[in-house]
Amino acid sequence: MGLKFLTTELHEELDFLVEEKNRQEPPKYYITGPYMMAEGKNQNGRIYALDEMVKEVDRYSKDMIASRRAIGEMNHPQSTEVNPVNACHLVTELRQNDNYFYGKSLILDTPMGQLLKSLVKDKIQMGISTRGLGNLTESAGGKRVSNFHLICLDVVHQPSVQNAMLESILESKEWMVGTDGRIIEVSLRAGNALHEKLSTLPKKDVNTFLREQLCSFINNLKTL
Repeated sequence: MGLKFLTTELHEELDFLVEEKNRQEPPKYYITGPYMMAEGKNQNGRIYALDEMVKEVDRYSKDMIASRRAIGEMNHPQSTEVNPVNACHLVTELRQNDNYFYGKSLILDTPMGQLLKSLVKDKIQMGISTRGLGNLTESAGGKRVSNFHLICLDVVHQPSVQNAMLESILESKEWMVGTDGRIIEVSLRAGNALHEKLSTLPKKDVNTFLREQLCSFINNLKTL
């Protein structure tokens, strides 16, 4: 089963920090605070498992933060790709404290970064939105998110609601995460068409048809 697109906003107040080494170098501006939360049911009744989030944050820290690729955008685009043109901050650390994950981000010297800096300097409330992929499973306590894959952490503007989270799902699409970390969109329409085709084929032709489809799928992956 493909993964669903998920965005989750944690409306906790972020702190604005200014770090200045000496007068010869320009100061650096940071935001810091709670970025993610696990094991708490959000307004849509969804729950992120702590063990999965710990594992995914560890992967993200090693693959993205350590290599200075953990950029985030202003607002939360409905896309699995992070656009550097709209980057406003670079996550420099992400650490766990109980069920919360606290982060620190360098505000970038980009057009969106300059906008973010102006907003936080004027004490405009900003929050962090988690952009990722995952599966949803119904349970007694709510909808559990599994196979969580963190794409990035975006900065958003929303009314401040303590411990509140807002999620949205792009219902018409699904994705797979390849072994190399690339995200591949899975066409639900193509899957439905395949199922319909199989239901009309004679039994003797099914294996041949599936073999052809598998070869075609593998060839398509090679071109990505």
